[in-house]
Amino acid sequence: MAFPLSVDDFKKFVLLNINNRLGHDVRAKVLPVLEGYGSYEGLCEKLKTNIHSGINPDEVAQRQEHYGRNYIEQKPLTPFWKFCWDALQDPTLIFLSCASVVSIIIGTVFEPIECLGWLDGLAIMVAVIVVVLVGAIQESSKEKQFRALTDKASDDLVNVIRAGTQKQVSNRDVVVGDVLVLSTGDIITADGLVFERNTLKIFEGALTGESHAISKGPFEFKEKGHFEVPPDIDLQQMNVLPEGTPEERRAYYEPTPDKTPLVFKGTEVQDGEGKMLVIAVGNNTYEQILLGDKEDDEDDEGSGRSILQVKLDSMTMLITKVGAFFGIGIVIILFIRFGILFANTECCKEEWNNAVHNSQWIGFIITGITIFVVAVPEGLPLAVTIALAFSVRKMMTDQNMVKTSSACETMGSATTICSDKTGTLTTSMMTVMQSWVAGSKCEPKDVAGKYSDEVKSSISHAMTINTSEKTDIVAKTNKKIVDGKEVEEPVNDPNTGKYMIAYSGNATECAMIKFVNQLNGFDGNPGDASMPYKKIRNNFPESAEGRAAITFSSKRKRMSTLVPWTAGGFRLFTKGASEMVMSLCTTYLDSDGSTKPLDDATRKSLEDDVINEFASQGLRTISVAYRQFEASPAAEDGSLPEATETELVLACIVGIEDPLRPEVPDSVQTCRNAGIVVRMVTGDNLATAKAISRKAGILDPAKEASGDELAMTGEQFRTRVLSDQNSETPERCIIQSEMDAIWPKLRVLARSTPTDKLVLVTGIQKSRLVVDGYTRQVVAVTGDGTNDAPALKQADVGFAMYINGTQVAQQAADIVILDDNFQSIVAAVKWGRCVYDNICKFLQFQLTVNITACTIAVVGAAVLTESPLKVIQLLWVNLIMDSFASLALATDDPNRVPGLKEQLLNRKPYPRTQALLSKIMVRNMFAHALYQLLVLFILIFCIGDVCEAGATINECGGVPYWRAPIDVGIRSGRPADYDLINLPADVKCIDAYKQDDPSTYWYVRDMPLDASGDTFEGAIPIRQRTYCEEQHGCGERSIHMTIVFNSFVLMQIFNEINTRKLHGEMNQFAGALYNDWFIRVMVGTLASQVVLVQVPGINTAFGCSGLDWAQWLVCVAIGASELLVHYLCALLPYEWIPLGSWAGSMDDATLDETAEEIRAEMAAKEKGAGNTPGDVEMSGVPQQVRN
Repeated sequence: MAFPLSVDDFKKFVLLNINNRLGHDVRAKVLPVLEGYGSYEGLCEKLKTNIHSGINPDEVAQRQEHYGRNYIEQKPLTPFWKFCWDALQDPTLIFLSCASVVSIIIGTVFEPIECLGWLDGLAIMVAVIVVVLVGAIQESSKEKQFRALTDKASDDLVNVIRAGTQKQVSNRDVVVGDVLVLSTGDIITADGLVFERNTLKIFEGALTGESHAISKGPFEFKEKGHFEVPPDIDLQQMNVLPEGTPEERRAYYEPTPDKTPLVFKGTEVQDGEGKMLVIAVGNNTYEQILLGDKEDDEDDEGSGRSILQVKLDSMTMLITKVGAFFGIGIVIILFIRFGILFANTECCKEEWNNAVHNSQWIGFIITGITIFVVAVPEGLPLAVTIALAFSVRKMMTDQNMVKTSSACETMGSATTICSDKTGTLTTSMMTVMQSWVAGSKCEPKDVAGKYSDEVKSSISHAMTINTSEKTDIVAKTNKKIVDGKEVEEPVNDPNTGKYMIAYSGNATECAMIKFVNQLNGFDGNPGDASMPYKKIRNNFPESAEGRAAITFSSKRKRMSTLVPWTAGGFRLFTKGASEMVMSLCTTYLDSDGSTKPLDDATRKSLEDDVINEFASQGLRTISVAYRQFEASPAAEDGSLPEATETELVLACIVGIEDPLRPEVPDSVQTCRNAGIVVRMVTGDNLATAKAISRKAGILDPAKEASGDELAMTGEQFRTRVLSDQNSETPERCIIQSEMDAIWPKLRVLARSTPTDKLVLVTGIQKSRLVVDGYTRQVVAVTGDGTNDAPALKQADVGFAMYINGTQVAQQAADIVILDDNFQSIVAAVKWGRCVYDNICKFLQFQLTVNITACTIAVVGAAVLTESPLKVIQLLWVNLIMDSFASLALATDDPNRVPGLKEQLLNRKPYPRTQALLSKIMVRNMFAHALYQLLVLFILIFCIGDVCEAGATINECGGVPYWRAPIDVGIRSGRPADYDLINLPADVKCIDAYKQDDPSTYWYVRDMPLDASGDTFEGAIPIRQRTYCEEQHGCGERSIHMTIVFNSFVLMQIFNEINTRKLHGEMNQFAGALYNDWFIRVMVGTLASQVVLVQVPGINTAFGCSGLDWAQWLVCVAIGASELLVHYLCALLPYEWIPLGSWAGSMDDATLDETAEEIRAEMAAKEKGAGNTPGDVEMSGVPQQVRN
């Protein structure tokens, strides 16, 4: 079966409708295309279907083959080994793994087994395994957590007409050409057209951002003279006849049609019944078009690392190169020195001895590797992993479910937030915000206690009876799978403890019946049968005899309902546009329940002080009125003539809107204080968008008047910034110069399409305009609807709402806001900056350790011929202790530490080009490192007497050959090769045997050999065969070098307290006691140090000898002196310190290139792992929430 129209034809038709929603654009651009298809009947012919009989069931397979299936296969969870493999792609971990293998081979093959040379490589390998496992477990947990959040059943039954018969089929079996039968509450499962007479009203808020239900059917345009034409300045902003005169623009303009035929997958039937012709299914629906991958290089593989991690990688590689330079340099120096000693026939260098000199050569290489390993910040990958894992877990308590770990720290650099309005800044529930009741204005919350029961009863009946019974207030529910079955549970409001409210049916009417509940002081759970409006409905059912109605129409702008009245006679209730209904009123309800004449002065007062004032606040005003009849005015056929809508009693006027969430104004102000600009992108009209943005604090009226802040429509925006508005990839058609002229001032984008938000985000990201000192903007996007998905994917950080958000948005986002609270966005900013600071704290600590350790190793190798700290000791500091430190320094919680939250949110974002190391950090690092080196060099070179060993190797067996400047009564633990310079010439070395030098041997005669009586006569060398081997063995466990090691470690432990402060704060203890991990790590590290120094067996492995209490006291005092050095450091100037790429900075060009690589890598990784939104079967609506 051949079909004239392709999938692409329908995609273009859908996009044409989306991009041209105003009436005049529909006439000029959409209708010609529709007529080219032969109108609606022609479409049916081309799809070989009929709106009355549907398709033949035998054609389903052919249609699925041509137009696709209405089902998207879900890929399996990523296997754990894949997460491990991805984690192992870290360049630092790759290097460490190679170094580990080399170290293990050398330590096993070339070193004596008693030297435990293999232990160094094993320690590195364990550290790598820990980092990989921690990262893999975190990523696996996040994927399972998010799958549990979004993995909802979507195999629902829908009503279709096939072969003239209505039947139920799985939504997965719906095909193009099917005719769906829709009714109230249905979730639409495909894109389609509605063109028969119907009563359908579709809520498209999740897709288009509209707050109101949209009537569906053939295009029905508003009649000229029955709609308000915006001011000319707004018409120009909407790009209406840009070359025309004001009069021509006013004549040409037409608002959005009252009815539109296009229906989208994922939207909900709010009211009515009707039929829909399916034109797109599965991957070809509009919601999937929104999720089209915007990346060029999807096949590239990568790890999806953040800018911060890329900076850390670059810094790690730089440090690695420096370490390699010094390591190789020291090896070369040692070999040159070795050659010189051989040339001069120094002690034990007179001739080659494989047993001695091979091991020395290996020792030189191991020394070089040691310097190399010490230079690399091995603990840094683990610190970053722990910092992100900690923040991800803690952000859950702040209602942020993080899908992409890097989004945490990226949010710390956010400079702008492009936010959807409906459901993000607002509650997505129309609400009465202002009221005029019985002659006076009153806040809705005060109505219950202000007016008499008679007045409240009259208004309650007027509002309730004149609404559809399909309109209802219910408890919001969460859809879950329990024991294989789908169940719905009410969602509790954490603030009140009651069920959260959800609307069912017409949003405006829901606002009215909610006001009825307020009017009568109801404080129970939504959905409860005791709600006041439900009691009224029970007394006045729609099926009651004598009931009649006049339905709403855009021309009349009102609706009326007539019911038999309990006190006798009949009562007519009318509601609608304020001016229209008020013009039909002759009296109004007074506070005592009586009526008063509605004279001209009162009308004028109501228009000026109520209706216009409410409208100026962006409120939609509705008047509610009634009239009493002795007998029914209905005709014999039950119809109600319009003439009955006269001489009405005006009961009240209400102003309704989709209100701001209460926390939004404070959150927006917090963002301003934090240097973040909030921009609102909405589908609402310009006037409403401006009013809401002013209330939220997004648009400042004074700055708007001065031109410093701007509100504009999507059409004007597209016209100015896009070179091709009809492109399938408009974000690639941005005129950047025009974009740069708009976006710095832009605060509100009204009447926008999903494409507009994507273009705005992309344009801001690509801009290199210097704004507030930033050359590159970091853009966060919030949204809850399917229409937000492309922008969520494009943004540096995408936030989706959970309760009111669609699965599509949640899949596309980096972070899901679990409570739909804009305040949670601020919490993400707080955590993003805290993560950045925590990583910098650890970096400051780690690099101080590395500077000291590397210098000690280099100087030791160059001067002492070997490092005074053994490799295993250095690895304890660099790997184990640093891993502990990452827990201590990367886990500061801004929710616990007093003042930390305010400190984080009252400073500007970190520029992404900014160096990781600040000037203060560099000052602190080098000042503390220099102090530590001074102390350690004193300990190495100024204590330890050179003498023969006594009862133990740590005691002198006589008068020392050389007494140290600082006499502490211990024997030197320095290498023998170095201490030879302090020995007398006759004891420096036992010379090798020379036949012509009698001083090198003993000549003996008649020396008995054994009991046989045989004797020996000849020369016996004074130097024994093992003499040189003993001089260059594994080394002894000396107290001297144990003090050096212990002091070194304790200085790092105490400096850990200092490194908690990054900005020059004097009090390094502030907030320390609020971090449980910090206290645990401090205690744990000290305890571990005591164990490895004092416990026999363990101290052997670490080359240590037990210390007495006095020696420990000295070491602790040396370590604690670091606390005093902190105060001295704070007095040193730092402004002169130059920072460059070595400090982790990144220029704009490199940043742009890196950002594009990261985005492409993450897209490829998601696609390969099956985590893209397009890979998940879904219905496009928040399946976990049912209203």
